[in-house]
Order: sequence, then C-alpha cells, then structure tokens
Amino acid sequence: MKKKILFLSPLPPPYYGSALSSKEILDFLRKDKDFEVRNIKINFAKDIYEIGRVNLEKLKELKRKRKEIKEIIENFKPNVIYYMPATSKIGLLREFILVREIKRLTNNKILFHIRTRLTDKDWKNPFFRIIYRKIFSNQKAIVLDESLKKDLRDLIKRENIYVLPNAIKNKISKERMEKIIKKRDLKKSINILFLSNMDELKGWFELLKACEILKNKKIDFNCIFVGSWFDKKLEKRFYNFIDKKNLKKQVAYVGRKTGKEKEKILEASDILVFPTKKETFGRVILEAMQYGIPVIANGIGAIPTTIKNGKTGFVLERNSPEEIAEYLETLIKNKKRRIKMGLEGRKRFLKHYTLKIYEKKFKELIRNV
Repeated sequence: MKKKILFLSPLPPPYYGSALSSKEILDFLRKDKDFEVRNIKINFAKDIYEIGRVNLEKLKELKRKRKEIKEIIENFKPNVIYYMPATSKIGLLREFILVREIKRLTNNKILFHIRTRLTDKDWKNPFFRIIYRKIFSNQKAIVLDESLKKDLRDLIKRENIYVLPNAIKNKISKERMEKIIKKRDLKKSINILFLSNMDELKGWFELLKACEILKNKKIDFNCIFVGSWFDKKLEKRFYNFIDKKNLKKQVAYVGRKTGKEKEKILEASDILVFPTKKETFGRVILEAMQYGIPVIANGIGAIPTTIKNGKTGFVLERNSPEEIAEYLETLIKNKKRRIKMGLEGRKRFLKHYTLKIYEKKFKELIRNV
C-alpha cells in the first residue's frame, strides 16, 4: 500500500533556497511508486519584493489554503503531513493559523522540516515563544545539522528530531570539472562571487567593504554580485558605496541569474564569499563546492560543519570586512592553494551533499516516520 503524504511547503516562484529545495524533494517523492503525494504551496509572494509583507491578496490566499488543507485531510487522509515552516516574522503567524487547522482535523504528528533558525533573539520575543510552543510542541522535525537541535529547546523530544543536511543535484561530470579547473589555472584575473538574494542580512555590504580594503592594498580582483534586491533603498546604498569608494572597475552587480547564465558565472568564479548573518545551512555553499570553488562564509548554523576550515575554504569567526579581506588576499595570492581547496570541496560535496544521497536518506526517513 502506498504511503500518503500531504506536502506543505514554499515552492518557486519566487526563487530562493528553501523553495528550490522543497521543489526537489516534491519531485522525487512524486516519482516514487511507494508514495502518493498531494501538495499545497504555502508561500504567497509572487516575487522576491513581497516576501515578509502583508497585503489583502495574501490574506485571501491564506483563507483559501486553510480550506484546501481541510478538504485534502478529510478526503485524502494522509499518513504523513510534511510541513516546511517559516520561523519568524509574518510567516510564523501564517504557520500558526494553518497548523492549528491541521491539528484540529487529525491526530497525526506533523513532520516539520526546519530550514531556518529559532535564534536566542527569537526566543526572547514573548510572542514568538508562545507561537513556537503552539506550533512545534510534541511534534516531529527534520533539522539540517546536529548543532541545530538545540534551537528547538524542549519543544520536541530528541528521538523525534532527525538530522538531514541539505543537498543539490550534481550537474558536473568529471571531464567537465577537469576543463573548468584547467581554465582557472590558465587565467590571470581573479573572480570573487557573491551569489544570493540581496538581503542585507546575507552580508553583501561586508563583502563590499572587504573589496575596498583589497583595492586600497592594490590587489587585482573582480567581484560579481548575483541576486535579486529586496529593497530599492539597499540597491541605492550599494551603488552609492561603489561610487564613493571608486570601485566601478572591481565590482559589478549583474542581477538574478538562473540556468545556463548562472552556470557560466559559477564556472568563471574562483572564490565564493557568503558573509551571511542569518543562514541555517546555505545552499549556495553546496553550489560552489560542486563547481570546485573554495568558500569563505560566516560560521553560523550548519556552515562550520559543511566547510572544512582551512581545507575546503575558511569559516569566519568575526564576519568582519577585515577578516574577509584577509582570507581573500590569502587565496588571491596563492593559486595552488586556491585550486586545491576547491577540489577538496568538490570531493566533499560528492561524498556528502548530492541529491542522489539525500533522496535515499529522505525516503527512508519518510517510510519510518
């Protein structure tokens, strides 16, 4: 008998890490003959600018989703209810409303796939504390790293928390990887990459300041920023800084890129910098590792577990422009080490973080829940 799954998660569009990861999971569950899946897209934003903002259409959509969940539970009678929740801001209120409806209709425990942080700051918010307990208490959860279990505090029993790191599909053959490395070895210019939505909490401003430090030291480099803006004021701040510090020759913003355009940028990049202040795991780190790119990233969430510090990249302790610039200078001036680190990252990716490995583990988890 097929196991029935009600799959509730954000899905693209808009395009961001957790929505893309949810789409990959949904795709391989649908293709498996052992599962019967019904899914409901629970993110209501039409583009990146709308994320975290309330409007009348979203409130109407919430009412429709609540009704749709009720109908599917009553008619489909799922064995597993999979839910990928938001854990802060307006999304948390949405989850409270939808989860309350699910609990009203079924005795099944919800399997939450928590891809974001429940930080100490969040826990200090009395409203968040109440909602966390209403949503997560006595349920089941998947987290992205062993260290993230503590985020849930006493809400869920440890035996009901499963650890499953993020993963992505490997698109690069051994032969293609060899060609990419050969090109990197021969070219003279160094391309630094920032690849994420242009949310200030992703750390793009810290990287801009690090670029200023490198320029003042007369170090030759190019830095490319790829992603969508959340806020026009932040975009203006970005360009004002470039103008003020005379960084037009070194820094370029190229917008959001997907598909082949994104692949070309990754192929041409030598170092990824991800000074995020809010990440749990960082899908972009896996994308860089897949392409044999060493990564410099802030040491929060699962990042210190993903990056082997000094071997596949560098884990930032202070997440300051000075620290970023120091590591960038080290990699820019040492081609041999830079390429070796990238290849070590590629090996680590193939061993631990491919979608093929992830799919097997995820399906096994779902079967045993």
